Amino acid sequence: MMMTDLAKGVRVLCVLALAGGVGVFIGWMKSRDGDIQPIAVPPSSNQPAIFIAPLAMTPVATPPASSNATQKAPRIKRPKPVLLPPPPEENMQWEQQLDDVLLADTDANTKADRILALIPTAPTNAQVELSQHLVNMVQDDHYDGAAQMLTNPATPTDVSTVLMNDLLNRNNTLKLPMLLAVARDDDHPLKDQAREMLELLIQQDDGTNWDQWGASINTWLQNNAQ
Repeated sequence: MMMTDLAKGVRVLCVLALAGGVGVFIGWMKSRDGDIQPIAVPPSSNQPAIFIAPLAMTPVATPPASSNATQKAPRIKRPKPVLLPPPPEENMQWEQQLDDVLLADTDANTKADRILALIPTAPTNAQVELSQHLVNMVQDDHYDGAAQMLTNPATPTDVSTVLMNDLLNRNNTLKLPMLLAVARDDDHPLKDQAREMLELLIQQDDGTNWDQWGASINTWLQNNAQ
C-alpha cells in the first residue's frame, strides 16, 4: 500500500514538472515574438543549376611598337611651283605698240604699214585684232602689203578672213583681181569662198578655167567702170 501511494506521488510530481516546463517554454516563446527570423530554405538539390556563360571579350589589336619611340609623323611635301618662262617681249608689248601707232601723228597708210609689221610676231589672238585695225587704216592706193598678206596661203585663216571680208568694200578694180588671185591658188584655205564671191559679183561661172575667169573679169570691169 505504501509503494502504491509512493508511485502515485512520483507520477503527480512528473506531471506537475512537465506542466511547469511547458508553461515556462510558452512564456519564453512569447517573449521572442517579433524577433524570430525566417529560416532560409536552401533550394532543392533536384533542381538543375543555371549556368551563365561569361561574355566573350573581343581582342583589341595592339599597334606594333615603333622602333623609334620619338618618331614624328611624316611631313607632307608641297609641290614646287612650276616656273614658266616669260613670254617674248614682243608678245607682252603688242598692245602698247598698237597704242603708240594709233596715237602717232602720222597718216593712215604709215600707220597701216606699222600695224602690218606687228602682225607676224604678235600672239595668235592678237593678230586678228591687229588685222582689223589694218583694214581700217590701209587705203586702196596703198594695198600692196595687205594684198601680199591676203594672198599668202601661210597667213592664219582668221586673219585672211578679216582681209577678204574687207575686200568686198573695196573698189572693183582692186577687189575682183584679188579674189581671182586667191581662188586660183590650190593651197589657199579660202580659195572656194573667193570663187563663190566672184560668181556672185560678175554673175559668171568659168569653173577652174582661170584664164577665162580673167577675161570675164576684164569684160565686167569695162562694162561696169567706176
